[in-house]
Amino acid sequence: MPTCSDVAVVGAGPAGCVTALAFAQQGARVVLIECQAAGARKLAGEWLHPPGAEVLRRLGVGPIPKAADHQPGRGFVVFPEEGVRPIVLAYPGGGLGLSCEHQSLVEALRTAAAAHANISYLPQTRVTGIDGHHLYLEADSRPGDSTLRADLIVGADGRSSLVRRCLALPDDRRLVSYMAGVLLEDAELPFEGFGHVFLGGLGPAFVCRIGPRHVRVCLDIPIAYGQFAKETTALYEAYSPGLPAALLPAFREALATGRVAWTANQLRPRIHYGRPGLVLVGDAVGHFHPLTAVGMTLGFLDGYGLAASHSFAEYRRERTAQSCVAELLAIALYKMFTLEDAGAATLRKATYQMWRQMRSERRRTMRLLSADETDLIHFNRAFLKVMFLGAQQVLQEAVVAGRWRHSARVLRSLASWVGWLAAGTLPRWLRTETVVRS
Repeated sequence: MPTCSDVAVVGAGPAGCVTALAFAQQGARVVLIECQAAGARKLAGEWLHPPGAEVLRRLGVGPIPKAADHQPGRGFVVFPEEGVRPIVLAYPGGGLGLSCEHQSLVEALRTAAAAHANISYLPQTRVTGIDGHHLYLEADSRPGDSTLRADLIVGADGRSSLVRRCLALPDDRRLVSYMAGVLLEDAELPFEGFGHVFLGGLGPAFVCRIGPRHVRVCLDIPIAYGQFAKETTALYEAYSPGLPAALLPAFREALATGRVAWTANQLRPRIHYGRPGLVLVGDAVGHFHPLTAVGMTLGFLDGYGLAASHSFAEYRRERTAQSCVAELLAIALYKMFTLEDAGAATLRKATYQMWRQMRSERRRTMRLLSADETDLIHFNRAFLKVMFLGAQQVLQEAVVAGRWRHSARVLRSLASWVGWLAAGTLPRWLRTETVVRS
């Protein structure tokens, strides 16, 4: 076991492996530490947007074996709750992402990291404490603690990050909903190569292919329906109305045989990136609802950006600016697709109209969603366009039907969304807290 290194990365998940590889590519000596022997079988990121896939290409990783066996990610398809024709949101310029089972991706990245001459990979090794530049380690294969000194310590250890606790940062995670990940076998998707968002059930469902025979169905479950973890029949009844008929036999069979993984969807603002010498990347920084599937991409961009930065201040400044839009859009879309008030319903209708009628807005949505476009001005313009279309629809209906009181209530609801958008112009720390609370 090495006793010193330039960089120590705590956590060998996707973001940790990418961080280690990015530093190693620049010639740094890296120690990559992971407490588990193999990738945990858990419900986690299985979709990577084009900017994340580009990071892998630059690091010389790939192709990922289990992702190369089926069509690459070409974008999203949204199925509105009214059952009308779906809306295809392809990545601009023919951009391609990838999708595969989380464990397969982790195994491929750990193999690449372990094979790099500049990386010492320590599986089954726990970090028991951090003091300055020193990490205290405990390995399953060796009794007693050992010490590692590193010029830079990177916490890539997820939502329950030990490194984050060592920074004395608050555990400000907030439960948003639950997620059931159902694994379907031998099912065909309406649009192969795309991520599917179905909006006709109790909550949104994100569906994508993760292998030649396997499709993942991620069901967003409101907190009040947490008992569905023990009621698969109720789960089928609540979500089958929103899924296409071709998926229902495989969906029913997967629920009946228990091929369901559970997790909690949490929200933590991406505010704190650590301090000089002790830095956070990925979910350890922050996370939000996975409807837009951008979390793993942001983690890759964190790690790659950190390795390219000349200082902690530069890293924090760049990643704060470049992840803000993806965060705001993820929160906005989840609110819009799940809230039942008249304002949210109006915005949904306006968004569908905008996507159907304007190719430029479909392209802009996917650039914003995938963290390819990071300019807050572009997000604000798209949001205000939806607001204008929604208000226009409300006023037209008021004139035709004479429902002025109802229209006034809807317009007041829309005004609250304008306030939410205005929070995006505040300083970063205040902006994020305001957006989250609203």
